[in-house]
Amino acid sequence: MAGYDVHGAWPLLPWRSDLLALHAISDTLIAAAYFTIPLALYVLLHKRKDIEFEWMFLLFALFIFCCGVTHLMAVYNIWNGAYYLSGFLKALTAAVSLITAALVWPLIPRALALPRPAQLQAANLELQSEIVHRNEIEQNLEKARFDLEGQIAELTRTKQRLEEEIEQRSRLEQQQQHQTRALERSNEDLEQFAFIASHDLREPLRKLMAFTQMLMTGKYGEFNEKGEQFVRYIREAAERMDALLNSLLRYSRISSSDEGHEELSLQRIVEDACRDLQLRIEESGATIQVGDLCRVRGDAAQLRQLMQNLIGNSLKYCPPETPPVIEIAAHPSSLPGRCEVTVTDNGIGFDAAYKDQIFDVFKRLHGRGEYEGTGMGLAICRKIVERHGGSINAESEEGKGARFRFDLPLATGSGDSF
Repeated sequence: MAGYDVHGAWPLLPWRSDLLALHAISDTLIAAAYFTIPLALYVLLHKRKDIEFEWMFLLFALFIFCCGVTHLMAVYNIWNGAYYLSGFLKALTAAVSLITAALVWPLIPRALALPRPAQLQAANLELQSEIVHRNEIEQNLEKARFDLEGQIAELTRTKQRLEEEIEQRSRLEQQQQHQTRALERSNEDLEQFAFIASHDLREPLRKLMAFTQMLMTGKYGEFNEKGEQFVRYIREAAERMDALLNSLLRYSRISSSDEGHEELSLQRIVEDACRDLQLRIEESGATIQVGDLCRVRGDAAQLRQLMQNLIGNSLKYCPPETPPVIEIAAHPSSLPGRCEVTVTDNGIGFDAAYKDQIFDVFKRLHGRGEYEGTGMGLAICRKIVERHGGSINAESEEGKGARFRFDLPLATGSGDSF
């Protein structure tokens, strides 16, 4: 039977040693376990300062500690019966328990919102993948940076080259301007010379020719054979000088201006040139073969002189007793807006080594005794072609004729039609 304490207020446990030991040992072990839990929580919070809801862990630690104290009080009461103190400790434990219970329920949704270990692992894997991806991007960016630096260096070198080229072109333009001004001065000098040649030089030349002609009539005394020969020499030299002056005048009067240029029929130009050379064509028995020619833009007088000089050149340099055959044709040029004209003959030809020199002023490949002329015809042809923005060249072999090629501007709207 259970007994009562000396005050008769609280029943005491039966005085059995095994039952007392059971209660004492159990409560002691429970209290010991309860005391280790707050210690473990303290160690956890100390090592992991980033744990969420730290205050809740502290509250749980206090609640468990109070529970351990009540179990120790139960052991104490087996032999002492301090029930007021025990009740106070239980009341304290109850208060802590109620506060903990009241606060734990609102905490549940927030705790449920925390990511699960699987989610954290997935997030960690994703983060690692993102890190790898970012590392790749950084490597690509680094490579792109090196490539960009290389491109910048190349652009810098290109810029320097362009600046050097621009500077060189600027120098060339300045040099060209100087050459243009020098050419303008040369043209002015040439025009001045033409004026002098047409006035000052021609007057004494005419007198010389007139007086030699008078001497050759015999009205002013007879000459022996040697004197007549000298007078003929003077007459021939004066005639050559007159021919040279006429050629120089024609050469100097070829204008570089495009004023007066008009749309012309090259067919008509050739016909006019042949009409001017009609007597020489009939005397030599020449055949002029003219293909379908195009319409061009240029100076009619200069182009007629060009064709007349080339045809006349072919008539002049032909083997004796061989009728000249001259072919004139036009073809589309590789240059846009221009046509290529060819004049081909069956004449004596010339050494290809002289293909450029034959266009020089006063350049002759044969003596005056073999073929007449002043050596200005082809020089005038080159100047006319160049004044029309083109170029002229010759192809030939000795004894196999010659072919002259030059290009002229097409008339507006002609295109490549001939």
